[in-house]
Amino acid sequence: MKDLLKESTLFSALEEVDLIALEKIASVCSYHEGETLFVAGEVSTVLMLLVEGVVSIFKHDDKGNEIVIGYFSRDALLAEPATLRHSPLPSSARFVTQGKLLKIELRAFEKTFLHSPNISHAIIQSLLKKIELLQQNIHFNIATSAKEKILQFYTKNPTLSVDLKQYEIASVLGMTAETFSRNISKLIKEKKLLKVRMGYKVIK
Repeated sequence: MKDLLKESTLFSALEEVDLIALEKIASVCSYHEGETLFVAGEVSTVLMLLVEGVVSIFKHDDKGNEIVIGYFSRDALLAEPATLRHSPLPSSARFVTQGKLLKIELRAFEKTFLHSPNISHAIIQSLLKKIELLQQNIHFNIATSAKEKILQFYTKNPTLSVDLKQYEIASVLGMTAETFSRNISKLIKEKKLLKVRMGYKVIK
């Protein structure tokens, strides 16, 4: 447990005594691929830190279609804006790979650790990343072409793209798997995208 805490960006700067105290209010839970983490409308009583695997955050539209908001990987805080406000979670989440989650008792965390400048800074950085994700999704929606969306995704998400299947990336970009595959081929022919061992790399 202590090693997991030390390896995380959120808690890496804590003193040993603080890590010991944090260890007492935290637990690690393992999840299978496809397992639901939380459902929209729930109120979380724990702060959630992803320590292994990839999680999909999604909503459903009026017709019941699943709309993927984004994917998160190791060292990401999940749903912290709503969690810290003690308000209902606006989206649902599931593991798209096997993974592990660090759960920290929210009330105890707020009482003991939220005043820490290092932790406050890390939480602010996490919130800024959520804003960046929102801006990225807006850009995907207004991008003029499928090729532009694909290039933007691989430019902004070089690490995450390795962990996702093509149809999962296509769902984030709002296109079918067939459209995604077809445009990948075009970008390779145009020498704008390079096939590498773990996926694709944008050629600048």
